[in-house]
Amino acid sequence: MSLGIGRLAGFQITVHYSWILIFMLIIIILATGYMPHHYPGLTGVSYWVIGLIAAGLLFLSVLFHELSHSIVARRYGIPITRITLFFFGGVAEMIEEPQDPKVELKMASAGPASSILLAIIFGSATHASSTIRMAPEIIAPLNYGFIINLFLAGFNLLPGFPMDGGRILRATIWMWTGNIVKATRIATSVGVGLAYAMVGVGFLAAFTGSWINGLWLVFIGLFIKGGAESSLRHTIINRALLGVAVRDIMTREVKTVGPELTVEDFVSEYLLRFRHEVYPVLVNGQILGMVSIQDAKKVPKERWRATYIKDVMKPHNMIVTVRPDQEAVEALMKMSMHDVGQLLVVDNSNLIGIVTHSDLLHMVKTRTELNL
Repeated sequence: MSLGIGRLAGFQITVHYSWILIFMLIIIILATGYMPHHYPGLTGVSYWVIGLIAAGLLFLSVLFHELSHSIVARRYGIPITRITLFFFGGVAEMIEEPQDPKVELKMASAGPASSILLAIIFGSATHASSTIRMAPEIIAPLNYGFIINLFLAGFNLLPGFPMDGGRILRATIWMWTGNIVKATRIATSVGVGLAYAMVGVGFLAAFTGSWINGLWLVFIGLFIKGGAESSLRHTIINRALLGVAVRDIMTREVKTVGPELTVEDFVSEYLLRFRHEVYPVLVNGQILGMVSIQDAKKVPKERWRATYIKDVMKPHNMIVTVRPDQEAVEALMKMSMHDVGQLLVVDNSNLIGIVTHSDLLHMVKTRTELNL
């Protein structure tokens, strides 16, 4: 679950709810531990203000890191749906992956390069402010900005796919082999190996007394492992659907219902006769809405005969549609974004088909097994 906070440089920015928790935790750690240890003698209010500013700099640094990826992607014509900041950093969500390893290399390198740039800026500002003996309330956040950006650059350069270092590794192997799936499998194996190493070190640290650091390493390792395996599946799916249009896999003969049909007749004449779970609601060719088995289940059985489809259907403005000329991978992305299992295929306001999640996965399975 994510919270939209606006647009920046043409990109939709959202914040996962986990980020809010980590943001508050960082403020507490900085205000009660890190800052008092490194800058003793200040007031309690000063530490909390410094902690808030420093946590804000972390937020902006991660956002700048992800914006750098997105701007390079946009330069090469790769659409970015949104940028989401979450528990362990951020991600620029792409509809499609780069089709050129050199583009992948540039995109992956942009993030660490931006963090190094910020580290240089914050480091220079820290040195200058220390030289002229400015107040610790100014020096401390600047120094934290320097440290955290060095950490972001270094951490993201680890060869753990799908982090930036892992993507750089994949792009390099891709250039050598000319095979993105093979390169992704190798980079994923390295990423999973790194993840297991982190988990092992984390457990060791936890059992030897440093349980907080150990717990962090375990969480990060599990996060990298999950991300690596998920990215491998994403790559396989994207390659399998490359060049496939929605019209190539959609079902053209769509069973539709009318708004005056009762729920009882809907169940007996449609749900129990056909394998479909979702049906468009049409009148004179115009799409009024969509009704599913889930909508019927919400109505008590004793009211089925007196309840009509128009009373339970999802209205037109809640229906997610796709054009027949759009890429199949775009349809899959839409399903994921809107958490639906099917899309109506519409051309000039006319319903011409329906495409389901099963249709897409069947195409992926077939093309992958045939190595197409």
